Amino acid sequence: MSSRLLNEVAIVTGAADGIGKTVARVFCEQGAKVCVADINKEMGESVVAELKSKGFDAIFAHTDIRDEAAIKNMVEKVVNELGKPSILVNNAALISPGRNVDDVTPQMWRDSFAVNVEGMWQCAVAVLEHMKELGRGSIINVGSVHSYKIVPGYFPYAVTKHAVIGLTKNLAVEYAKHNIRVNALCPGMIETPMAFKSWEQTDDPQASRKAMGDVHPLKRNGTTEEIAYPAVFLASSDSSFMTGQSLIIDGGRSVIYHD
Repeated sequence: MSSRLLNEVAIVTGAADGIGKTVARVFCEQGAKVCVADINKEMGESVVAELKSKGFDAIFAHTDIRDEAAIKNMVEKVVNELGKPSILVNNAALISPGRNVDDVTPQMWRDSFAVNVEGMWQCAVAVLEHMKELGRGSIINVGSVHSYKIVPGYFPYAVTKHAVIGLTKNLAVEYAKHNIRVNALCPGMIETPMAFKSWEQTDDPQASRKAMGDVHPLKRNGTTEEIAYPAVFLASSDSSFMTGQSLIIDGGRSVIYHD
């Protein structure tokens, strides 16, 4: 086991599945104590049970990040059971593909912002005082290639992910004086259970998977590990002079010209 995050206390939201689940595992492998925070109690508890079976120090916090009280309770649990959080990975998100501007209701708009922007902000607020007391901290906000590129049919998801970058930069500037760094990870198409589920709904799942991979210069989709290890970099002292920045991890897709 490596020790790039030895004895750090990390909170990973949306960690019951997909990218968040892998980030939680890799952080544990790097020596961190990890809180798996998620709205899905059964899946979150299963992730923690698996981590504990491997000897890792992990806890589960049942958390709906739309609920300010739930966020405060989650952070309080972390402080009491693991210690003051020095790392926050704001990964929880609400994805709403298949929508155009005129298909979205005001409630859909509010729901997306409640999770993808306000929930992320509230989680940051809840840990910042503890990080200030520690004299250090790293917050990693998970954005998307949609933070920089517009793909038709992903409204208002892309709007919220653009907002994530603004939030990241604002927090970075304001809290740099406290030695708290704030950066963003912006994944492209990653092979998560959600992605496989969407491909399985097509006539030819394998062809759909390959077609998606082929749009990248690297001719494949990414893995959750390929997001988790950059998260370790941003969480660790390896990136100690980096704040307010975004890492776009998309196999080169965003740099290609598309008609």
